[in-house]
Amino acid sequence: MTDLDDLESAPETASYRHYRRMIWQAIRSKHAEAEDAARLRGLADADARKVAARAVRGDLRALMSELLTRASVPAILDYLAVGSAWGEGGDRLIDQSDAVLQLVDAAYPQPTWTDLAPLEAKAAGNDILWSTWIRGWADALRATGPAARAALEPATKPAAQAAPDKSSSLRRWAPWLVGAAAIVGATTLVAATSEE
Repeated sequence: MTDLDDLESAPETASYRHYRRMIWQAIRSKHAEAEDAARLRGLADADARKVAARAVRGDLRALMSELLTRASVPAILDYLAVGSAWGEGGDRLIDQSDAVLQLVDAAYPQPTWTDLAPLEAKAAGNDILWSTWIRGWADALRATGPAARAALEPATKPAAQAAPDKSSSLRRWAPWLVGAAAIVGATTLVAATSEE
């Protein structure tokens, strides 16, 4: 789609990556502040992390949707190997800063492999829209080739029965993790609105 060699040396790429690092740090700061505020209100650590994850959900998903469409496919596959376990509402992703920053450093100011548009924060905060987007993204990534299909294929054996395989990675579990996160997020949203 785009000549990455030209983009890599372009000055706008350095500026783009710098600004995305700033956005990532702002999201992490907002998360920390929300978590501290929740603890001050008397919430337990796990509950405070959930509150903080909800506070940054839209911004976090919007940034990730951008990075996951603007990084090269090999960089995305590398990211999936280490950074695909986002947690219920993105709470674990906050702890995976190195993986996210590596993805930032592999992203470009324009899409590199897909025409799929990233989501804005408001839309990304909507669990139904996010779930639809992530399914479309996974389908588009699978279409890029065998390596992507292999990275997104679920494991064929249950984890308890599977023999340890040094070549396996979290890549096989990526669609399951993303799907589970979307389901848990949607369930949380329904439960929260039901309580109100």
